[in-house]
Amino acid sequence: MKSILFALIFLLTAFSFNIYAHGKEHDKHKKVKADTLTIVDGDTIAVNGHPKNYKMPMMTKEEMQEEKFELKPSEEIFEHLHNKIVHFPIAIGVIAFFFSLLHLRRKNYNTTILILVVLGLAFSVLAFFTGLNQVQPFEGTNKYWVVELHRNFGISILITYFIWLFFLLVDKIKKYAWIIGAIIFVLILITAFLGGVIAH
Repeated sequence: MKSILFALIFLLTAFSFNIYAHGKEHDKHKKVKADTLTIVDGDTIAVNGHPKNYKMPMMTKEEMQEEKFELKPSEEIFEHLHNKIVHFPIAIGVIAFFFSLLHLRRKNYNTTILILVVLGLAFSVLAFFTGLNQVQPFEGTNKYWVVELHRNFGISILITYFIWLFFLLVDKIKKYAWIIGAIIFVLILITAFLGGVIAH
């Protein structure tokens, strides 16, 4: 009964994050997108990728309608790789933390937690390096400080994963590993929130 209650609480929590993941301003059905400005030293040098001195032709209402999106997996698979990889260390870290909580009650999840932490660490390393490759477009923008904060929290997650692994491997401190799991859970929530702010 307690396992069912725990699973129900976990699912409700997971779905509540999913419901509120996107704000009201994130409407995928908008027909006209906001202008993208390229600003260097406070001066706008480009609008929507066109140099500022370039005269953009006036568009009719029909031209402003979005074209039908065509998915080309071979081209898209390596675009914004961080955005694709980052979900793995998030999910793995959260699941490992919940298994750590279950382990407090039933002492038979050591191997599962260890495997999840190793996988979470590996995907965190990948997410960190792919994230570094996506920093450049934000340099000089008003969101750059959020990108730096997100990166710093990502580094703290990497370090915490190493500490968690150490706690799991040393018998004398293994019983306190769930505390490191709780810390990484909070760090994941904060880092994921900042990543969502950057992406939208």
